[in-house]
Amino acid sequence: MNTIKNKKNDIRAQYREKRLQLSPDVKKSLDAAICRAFVALATYRFNDTLLAYYPLEHEIDCRPIIEDALARGKKVALPRCTEKNGIMEFHYVKSLDNLEKGIFGLMEPSPILETYSWSEKSSAIMIVPGLVYDTTGCRIGYGKGYYDRYSGIYKGIKAGLCYSNFISPYRLPRGRFDMAVDFIVTEKGVRLVEKG
Repeated sequence: MNTIKNKKNDIRAQYREKRLQLSPDVKKSLDAAICRAFVALATYRFNDTLLAYYPLEHEIDCRPIIEDALARGKKVALPRCTEKNGIMEFHYVKSLDNLEKGIFGLMEPSPILETYSWSEKSSAIMIVPGLVYDTTGCRIGYGKGYYDRYSGIYKGIKAGLCYSNFISPYRLPRGRFDMAVDFIVTEKGVRLVEKG
């Protein structure tokens, strides 16, 4: 397991550096193209609930997707993390103004807001953050494991947002409980993942 962890840390550092090398203008253009491709998806249009994240400075900026979902009248939920037990819950927001600074410097919804539950009769799609994906939809995130743990609760559609040159042609190291997404959206469009 330590070998997998060490390999992941090496790849994580490599792709973090690669992301930091993107100029602000290039990043802005790529992010906008990814968001346009996502909101054009029938899978997105026909789902009534979006689970998303508020981006850190160097993450793909998915705020236009959140704003689009809110404008369409979809239910939108963002994650709130706990430092103590590594658990994440999604809370519904009506606006990005419903957020406050939480642990790790993340913008998170207030804990008093209604919590999303997979047991609800809704069709949901979740955007999963990641630094790099491979062609099977496996990802390396930021190393905290929140989304991997949450995948045991959430059974809906999972989508990754990724720059096309951040999709590894090689299988990424993975642990037993690592989450994979159902498809990846890049600035070039949707990429279905290989199964098996």
